[in-house]
Amino acid sequence: MAFVTFNGMDKQSPSEEERPRKFQLAIGDKIVLVEIISLTNYIYSVEIPGQEPIFITRIRENNKLCWISIPQGNNELATAVGNYIDEKLYSKHHTDHS
Repeated sequence: MAFVTFNGMDKQSPSEEERPRKFQLAIGDKIVLVEIISLTNYIYSVEIPGQEPIFITRIRENNKLCWISIPQGNNELATAVGNYIDEKLYSKHHTDHS
């Protein structure tokens, strides 16, 4: 499967079936590969070339939504990727982010 970016995707509202299952994302000076595991459950696989992949998910902590990595220890990366995902995938489909 080819990797794609979401450039221009925010102009449309494709259904889950039409969305790419994998895409590239630049985080700082690194390119990460993100695979959608479950849109409805907020589960993604994140891979930085040369490193073990991690999973990220969105949780509610202290009544606030945040992104965490599984296993723990990469929450900064989880937050960066998760914020992009929130902006590009969920902003037009979910109005309640609280």
